[in-house]
Amino acid sequence: MHCIHEFRGNFGQPAQVSRRTDGQTELCDSGVEVHDSNNSVRNVCFVWENGHKAFFNYAYLVSVDLTLIDDLNVMMLYFSGQVVTLKGYCLGVLFDMLLNHTPKTIIARNLRYYTPEQTESDFVAEITVTSE
Repeated sequence: MHCIHEFRGNFGQPAQVSRRTDGQTELCDSGVEVHDSNNSVRNVCFVWENGHKAFFNYAYLVSVDLTLIDDLNVMMLYFSGQVVTLKGYCLGVLFDMLLNHTPKTIIARNLRYYTPEQTESDFVAEITVTSE
C-alpha cells in the first residue's frame, strides 16, 4: 500500500487524515504509512532523504523513549542490539502509534518543508541508527 500525496495550495491548514473505505487509515501528510489492519507481519521501515532504507521487526523493539523539547523532539527506539533515534516535531502522535505497532514506514523529510503551524501531524527530520 502506497501513500498518495496530493498537492495542496493552502499550506497553513493542519494535516488531514485520509480515511479509506476498507478500514485502513493512512497519515499521508506526516510521512508515516501504517500497516493494514489484517496484516500479521509487523516491520517498521525507516527511509532517509537520500533514499536509504532499513527495516526492523517489531518483535525486537524493547522500548521507546520520547523527550519533548521546546524546539525539537527526540525519540529513541531501542531494538535488540541497535538504537534508532528520530528527531523532529510533534512526535507524540508517532509515539502513540508505535505503542500499537502500526507504523509501517517512517520517512525523514527536509526541515525546509516544516512550518510551525503543523501541529496536527508528526514531522521526522532526522533518523540515525547506532549499535549498542
